[in-house]
Amino acid sequence: MDRGDISSRIAALRGDAVLLARDLAEHGRSLDPREAFEVAGEAQKVANTLEGVVAVAAAFGARFESRMVSDRVIERTHPVGFVDGMAPSMLAMEAGVTEGVAGRKVRLGAKLSARFPLIRDLVLDGEVAAVTAHKVLDACAGLDVEACGRVDASLAPRLAAMDPARVTGETRRIAARVAADQVAEHAAKTRKVRTVEVCPSEDGLTEWFALLPTATSKAAWTAVESLAAEYRDVDDTLTVPESRADAFGDLLLRNVSVSAQVTLGVPVMTAAPDPAAVPTVRTFSPRDPDETIVDATTGEEVRIGDLPADTQEDLGWHEFADYESADGPGVPTAVEMAPTRVGADTGATALVSGVQLPGLGWVDARTVAGILTSLPLQVARAVLDADTGTLASITSDAYRPPAKMRQLVTVRDGTCRMYGCTRPAERCDLDHVRPWPTGPTTPSNLAGLCRRHHRLKQQSHWKPTLSPDGTMSWTDPTGRTRTTEPAHRTHPNDPPPTPLPAPPPGSPKPPHERSQRGDAWTDVPIPF
Repeated sequence: MDRGDISSRIAALRGDAVLLARDLAEHGRSLDPREAFEVAGEAQKVANTLEGVVAVAAAFGARFESRMVSDRVIERTHPVGFVDGMAPSMLAMEAGVTEGVAGRKVRLGAKLSARFPLIRDLVLDGEVAAVTAHKVLDACAGLDVEACGRVDASLAPRLAAMDPARVTGETRRIAARVAADQVAEHAAKTRKVRTVEVCPSEDGLTEWFALLPTATSKAAWTAVESLAAEYRDVDDTLTVPESRADAFGDLLLRNVSVSAQVTLGVPVMTAAPDPAAVPTVRTFSPRDPDETIVDATTGEEVRIGDLPADTQEDLGWHEFADYESADGPGVPTAVEMAPTRVGADTGATALVSGVQLPGLGWVDARTVAGILTSLPLQVARAVLDADTGTLASITSDAYRPPAKMRQLVTVRDGTCRMYGCTRPAERCDLDHVRPWPTGPTTPSNLAGLCRRHHRLKQQSHWKPTLSPDGTMSWTDPTGRTRTTEPAHRTHPNDPPPTPLPAPPPGSPKPPHERSQRGDAWTDVPIPF
């Protein structure tokens, strides 16, 4: 097949689809509900065919294996069905999807082409959705080529008309009939594959995934349900999901002492410049006793009427700029005050933002503030560029980065810097974007790459460029680019951070660095 002819046909198909989609978006209101759903069903068959095209094309690309031997690349061509380890990464970059999604597409095309040709034809005809074909592949895991062929011959004639909810069960029934020994052997192996994984979810939440033996899962679920029911009896405001989550966490942490070491990249701004001196005048206005404020020491909401009389009086005094004496006649304006600690003076000038915790998710500013004020910390200092917030001062003449530089770059990146890859930076290689010694050993020339994507960079399929602000761009041979952002970066366009709770009187001032730009000295953030 001619590459140019294929691209032209795809472009024409895409153009027709775009015109149809826009026409439908503008004039689809004229369709009644039945017609609208019928159109959606017809369009889904086209989507099924295109999913099959992507999978089959990716399968042909995945059969080429590239290996790094010494200073050269050796390529081998395998039959269709072989999947090179780099294939998901290559498809992810080309298609603009995550590596996990790309891997599913490659596996679908390879398995269907090599083991399920009849089902593959149904997908290409648009009669079967890709998600249904995935169910067949998952249910036939562990079967050899001959057994898969027998399942394909028995299942394909009925698959297009089959209820999608019954596909997995029916496929397993056929597989157990044609290759019972292989199904039993695979089941015995899978019982050994136990795992627990965690990944970020919505802000303040983290998702857990556990793969456990059925007997263990049954016992654990019974314990969670039993304890959750007790919690709902005590607190009738709890929903069933909330009570289950509380019960799961309590059971998990029962009789366990936990200690952890966490590295946070927290943008902190200290020693803010003092405002210009303005003559002030004090005015007393008593506060409503039913008004509430938040105690900066305990974090609890306190009613003003419940405070001591001297504290209530202190809260009633307000300080205003005296514009009659400062700038002539005018309306007094309240001076912007720092957060107030109930019953104590404060000299807080520090600001702190939320932080992305690698592998767990976003931690809000209030929680970070609580960590900084309540837990013992080790604070490292690093000079950052005042405009972009990137590391500027640590360099090395050696090839191997020093430990502190490795730690700073790892915290900055958070994950592998390849597009679509979420492997934690702690498990990645620290790679010179521009090869050493042409490229220096500095944070501005270092990026974390997992071992797989380190190999991909060495094969020169995609060339990376690391910008001063930490953005990494990947460019393919045709000039197309994909960009990734670092997990931690201070940028001039970032929103202002949340004020930190006031430290106790007499506490030491947080460390900071001063960076000179031109004739001006600027206080710069400390990453952790």
